Amino acid sequence: MYRPGGKPAVLFFPGGHCSAAVDCGWSLYTSAGHGVLAFSRPGYGDTDVGRLNAAEFVPAVAECCEELGIGRTAGAVGVSFGGMQALHAAWSLPELVPRLVLHSCAASTRAYPDGRLESLFGPLAFSPALQGFTWAMVASLVGSDAGLSRMVGALSKTPVENWWHTWSVEDKGRARELFLTMRSGTGFVNDLQQARPDRSAYRRLVQTRIACPTLVTASRQDAGVAFAHAEDYSDSIPGARLVELSAPSHLFWLGPARQEAQAAVTDFMESRA
Repeated sequence: MYRPGGKPAVLFFPGGHCSAAVDCGWSLYTSAGHGVLAFSRPGYGDTDVGRLNAAEFVPAVAECCEELGIGRTAGAVGVSFGGMQALHAAWSLPELVPRLVLHSCAASTRAYPDGRLESLFGPLAFSPALQGFTWAMVASLVGSDAGLSRMVGALSKTPVENWWHTWSVEDKGRARELFLTMRSGTGFVNDLQQARPDRSAYRRLVQTRIACPTLVTASRQDAGVAFAHAEDYSDSIPGARLVELSAPSHLFWLGPARQEAQAAVTDFMESRA
């Protein structure tokens, strides 16, 4: 998905279960005037390229930019599992990618999933064989506001009744659209393979080789990705700037806390690369 803007485009890599078709944070950049070139990563959406890992997908990213006549971007942006692809784009395409932004990303040097329960059942529930059934149940659940609040609440460490009322009707509609369009395809299993504990040393190598200015944002209330990943990125990526958000859930671009993320993005993107 390519949306030109008045400012250079960012390369945007959505998280797990997401494709380039639906906003999962790229509106922070279009709101600031940037174009967005969003990619459905391998196994998601219409990107049927086999189980390419993040390093192997970089040439396709470069080719797409060349086809569109994009010789330099405003930076690479990763959300959640999309961080692995953004890191590799920044590492392998330094002339194309002058900045890197990691929003609520994993896996860092730490493996992912963070919890034992998710590690056991995630690969099964979101496997290519069962993911259709899983997302059909989710679609049924989010059809009501009560069900939607349960789904969003599962991504928060704070009781949903403490903050659900702060979300506008538009925020809730965008969250519902996101869940209704989510699919795992073969992409989520592919992501999990790259996030294994035995690849920790390789992920650390990539993180320490990043040479461009880097912004890391995350919230301690995020139940989807542990804040420790953001701290790991901040510690291992040279000169990385960590901004802690007050977002109550993994969906940091929705609700009042969006303003914090927007301010962090705008300040970083306007700084000298």
